[in-house]
Amino acid sequence: MAPHTNPTFNPNGPLLVLAEESAVTLLVRWCQRYRWLVVAAWVVALIAATNVAQEKGARFSQDLGVTGAESQQAMDLVADIMPNRRLPDLEMIVVRARAGDVQAPEVRARVATMIAQLGKLPGVTGVFDPYSPLGAVPLGGSPLSADGHTAIVSVLMKDAPTTPDLPAMRRLIATARDYDAPDLQVEVTGPATTVVVQGTISPWPIAIGIGVALLILCLAVRSPAAVAVCAVAAGAATAGALAAVTLLSHRANVMQLATLLALVLGFGLSLGSALVVVNRCQTDLRRGRGPADAVRAAMRHPGRATVAGSLGLAVVMLGTSALRLSVFDGLALAGFTAAAVSILVVVTLLPAMLAISGRGLLVWAERTHLSVTGTGLPVRPGLRSWWAGTVGRHPQVLAGAAVVLLTVLALPVVGLRLGGTDNGVDPTSTTSRRAYDLVSDEYFPGLNGQLIVMATGISADQPNAVPHLLTALQGTRGVQRAFLVLQNAQAASALIQVFPNDPPRSAAASDLVHRLRDSTVPAAIAGTSLEVYIGGQTAIFEDMSDRFARVLPAFLILELGVLGVAVLLGLRSVRHSLAITAASMLALAATMGVITSVFCNGWLASGLGVRTGPIEPFILGLILIIVYGLSIGMHLTLLNRLRGSADAADPQAEVSSRHADVGGVVITISMIMVAVFVALTTQQVRMMKLLGIGLSVGVILDALVLRLVLLPALIHLVGLDHHRGDPPRPTPPAPPRRGSRRRLLPLGASTSTSTKRTGLVRLYIAGAGRPDGGPGAGSSAATVAGGGLPPFPRPRIPRPRTPVRGVRGAHRPAHPPAHPPAHPPAAAQASLSTPVGEPSRNPCP
Repeated sequence: MAPHTNPTFNPNGPLLVLAEESAVTLLVRWCQRYRWLVVAAWVVALIAATNVAQEKGARFSQDLGVTGAESQQAMDLVADIMPNRRLPDLEMIVVRARAGDVQAPEVRARVATMIAQLGKLPGVTGVFDPYSPLGAVPLGGSPLSADGHTAIVSVLMKDAPTTPDLPAMRRLIATARDYDAPDLQVEVTGPATTVVVQGTISPWPIAIGIGVALLILCLAVRSPAAVAVCAVAAGAATAGALAAVTLLSHRANVMQLATLLALVLGFGLSLGSALVVVNRCQTDLRRGRGPADAVRAAMRHPGRATVAGSLGLAVVMLGTSALRLSVFDGLALAGFTAAAVSILVVVTLLPAMLAISGRGLLVWAERTHLSVTGTGLPVRPGLRSWWAGTVGRHPQVLAGAAVVLLTVLALPVVGLRLGGTDNGVDPTSTTSRRAYDLVSDEYFPGLNGQLIVMATGISADQPNAVPHLLTALQGTRGVQRAFLVLQNAQAASALIQVFPNDPPRSAAASDLVHRLRDSTVPAAIAGTSLEVYIGGQTAIFEDMSDRFARVLPAFLILELGVLGVAVLLGLRSVRHSLAITAASMLALAATMGVITSVFCNGWLASGLGVRTGPIEPFILGLILIIVYGLSIGMHLTLLNRLRGSADAADPQAEVSSRHADVGGVVITISMIMVAVFVALTTQQVRMMKLLGIGLSVGVILDALVLRLVLLPALIHLVGLDHHRGDPPRPTPPAPPRRGSRRRLLPLGASTSTSTKRTGLVRLYIAGAGRPDGGPGAGSSAATVAGGGLPPFPRPRIPRPRTPVRGVRGAHRPAHPPAHPPAHPPAAAQASLSTPVGEPSRNPCP
């Protein structure tokens, strides 16, 4: 006798379910019960946070230095010897006479009027007149061009170039551009001008992208209430993340791109979670489930997967801040904030909104059909079901094709060049690009980005040390001009500016930085007490690129490691974790390969309106963070849905069915994000084009190649493990034998020929007497071999019913006949027959 077991006890089941209910389900129940209170609390909190953020404003930093790097040390030392302990921001206003000479009296009069007006603007420390001897001080040479057609007006701002006063800078640009006329061209360039120009975004493409995203959302969920739920969740998360990042900019080093990161992640994470949960609720409502139960079921499984994805992103952001790359600190803080706000929205506001909507998540026709029949209208899977079946039938071919495609796209990544760009990559419609071209043509390209050489440890015993260093710098190949700007005897320091021959983004300028550090400076200061640090725009980007190249493997290991652990915890399979991690790594490499092909190698660059050059490390890091942040939740959602196929009778068919069910939702979310990202590619500045193309390619590869093809194919190939503690899979029934027929044994037929068959049953034939005329004549049973079976009860013959008088539709049994018929009708006899060799499927009591 088998030992008694408690069927309700499962060491891996009920305890875990109880813990889940105590953490997630109870919170969902509370938010459903007090839904209006939750909504009111969110409205008050968002209004308060937005008002405080608008009152304080943003204080973004453009500090791209790397902590501990030589360029950062040089910038810190320069700030130490300045009177106000701050590195000054020097902007240049380029004035060109379209006809004639800048020395013409009318041109000089207009330039003098402009200088007087600029000097009165708030945020301006001083303006250097190009016609006076002081005009040559900031440049180390004459501010007038050799042909006399161009002059440079240097403007010294109060704030540092890393923390510019953007409103003051916009007033400066507008005032200077007011003097632009048919006979006089006036353009502005400089560090703060670059920030203003690159931060200018055309609103119409963004509005069109948002409109397309809303259209896709409407086509996906169809119901106005469902669209409202998704839109409210996404709007609340976006507003909360932006307000939080704005307030954090006063406490931490947050760059301007952090707002874009918070906006994209807040919008994408919350909208993706809302769409997944709403889709699951709609499915359960169509099956006749109650609204409250449907919401709790949706939050328990797909909602939990999306929340786990946001938690994984938060962990990655915390780990990124430990990589000692200062430019990533603000981005990591913004990403963590967006993930945290999205989690709060999903676990509190979303259940409340779903409880308010109720069955309104379905369209009117579905609600009507549900109230009449108890089930919703069936949804035809269509193309997605066909594709899921195709992946299930040919997983090897499709997985191989996906791997080959990603590998080909990833090959150009070996030519990736990291570094900084300059205003020469901006479109000609911007004032910074026109000023860049004027300076390059009338003077030399290196004037657009100088290097800073900071010498410390000056000793009175070595008076020739600094002049010798200056002579060595001036004689270095690739240097156009080197001059002493400031020497502080009290601090024993000297500041030297070096202007290269080549523009900042060129490889020659990068080579010059390494040449100065490796050969020129060590040879010049040998035997002296000097310590020299080289900084400047090109040096900062070189140090950032070197540091980013060193920490990039650790960053990718952190991202992929968190994804692998999440998959391992979800599927409890090492094989799946390794396979999916490898596929994700290949997709990230393919994204970087496409970026390299377009922006470094020039593939399709002219058609997209971009100029080739190095890739800024912080832009590439931003793309990797956003693509990863949007993908991990969708990966877990898809895998969580496919995980339940392990216990099905036919796991492979169940994988295809579930893939068709959730695949459409995952693709819809990705297409909504692509519609927004494509809008960034239509912006003018190169940085926005880089962000738009990189994010679009990353999301498209992640959705169409990884989740639509590769991940389901890997599930089909690797298989799903049967989890320990789960009940055993039911054995599928054997298919019926071909040619089996239903037949009746003739009355009195011998059954000796059937004694070799097993599993035969007793056939009841009403009205058939026994051959020996024994008892039971008239309704006996013909017995066949297969003994050991208990006798089946006699089938009941239906009797005609007559309607009850006065009650519409009611019937009462008629008087039974005194003697039942000897033989029932043929139709009744056929309906009571059972095929030989098969057990009775529905024996009547």
